[in-house]
Amino acid sequence: MIEILDDLDILARPDVDPRTLSLAGVRFGAEAAGTVARDRVIEVTLSPIVHRTIGGSGRDTEYYGADGEPLSREEVIENVFETEGIVHFSGKFSYRIVGGTVSGFALYGAERGLLAHFGYLRSHDEFLDLFGTPDLVEESIDSGELMGYRHFYRAAEKQVFWDSLDDRVNSLNVGDFEGNSRRS
Repeated sequence: MIEILDDLDILARPDVDPRTLSLAGVRFGAEAAGTVARDRVIEVTLSPIVHRTIGGSGRDTEYYGADGEPLSREEVIENVFETEGIVHFSGKFSYRIVGGTVSGFALYGAERGLLAHFGYLRSHDEFLDLFGTPDLVEESIDSGELMGYRHFYRAAEKQVFWDSLDDRVNSLNVGDFEGNSRRS
């Protein structure tokens, strides 16, 4: 098992197998309930029991069910561990959980997060030199302006977003995320 925090450069490989990785001590494919530290989760997204959230700067996220009643953070986390969703941590990383299993890792935070490791890359060409040629590239355009490029590496079940406005790697995920399938 390769611990991502010990070797962030492993994420640049276009053919890294997610099944050989762990992030903050949690192995890809591990049972979430037995390995993910519930007390360190700072937010949850995509939980099937959550129908509305309220949150913002300096405010803990509030979760509400289909009936409009509040749900405790612990209840939401437990639901994700049993079903699916994403749990987020203060180190600017997340675990994607499907069927109670850790099925993906996401990293974000180009300035203060783990991806600051790649801050020395100052151009899209430098990024491609390090990460390699992707299987697919999608431009991200907003109001006619190029925001960046989403790079898909099928063998690694990985996608990396290059932010063209700030010239940096902005987000990276491996595993079970939309668009990452080896069959796509």
